[in-house]
Amino acid sequence: MTERQNPRSLADRVVEDGGRAEDLVDALSGLGEDRAEFLRRLASRAVLRDQDGEPATEEPGNVDALIAHARAVYEKEKERTAEVNRPKDLAKLPTWIDAKAAFGDDVTFVIKLAGRSVTSPTSPFLRYAADALGVAIAQVREHFAEGLPRGLVGAENKASGKPRTDAVEDFETAVRTSNVPETLRVRWLAE
Repeated sequence: MTERQNPRSLADRVVEDGGRAEDLVDALSGLGEDRAEFLRRLASRAVLRDQDGEPATEEPGNVDALIAHARAVYEKEKERTAEVNRPKDLAKLPTWIDAKAAFGDDVTFVIKLAGRSVTSPTSPFLRYAADALGVAIAQVREHFAEGLPRGLVGAENKASGKPRTDAVEDFETAVRTSNVPETLRVRWLAE
């Protein structure tokens, strides 16, 4: 990796040379996946510079503005990354409703899945659900694991005649009686 491509060296050079905002934009556009490392290094150099009271170079406003901009970009990138990496709560209905199109837009079936009101699904379904929900397959397996409470979080049955939330339907039966396309039924029930 050349110094031009090395995100740490590039950040050092931007701070030391009193680079312009254009230099920062050029560096960010050329780094690709190394942007986070570049911004971390730039932010840490800025903190060290602030702590050491290092005198500014010839254009103090330029460097200070550059560092402030880099800090803002770094914080925004950190927030975006944290949001993307936050695990989804599969026990909450909205998580499943957001992906209901992948389950044939059958809300009743989606509610059964969210409430774990079906027996353990097949492996092809677990892989499909993980992709549809944008989570790891292990998280979907854990959601349907035996021994966990059934029903939706926060769902209450106060009136008589309401469906029971603790009833468990056979997965194959739930799929066959759902309004999902036949191609999905065949795919999900294949072992």
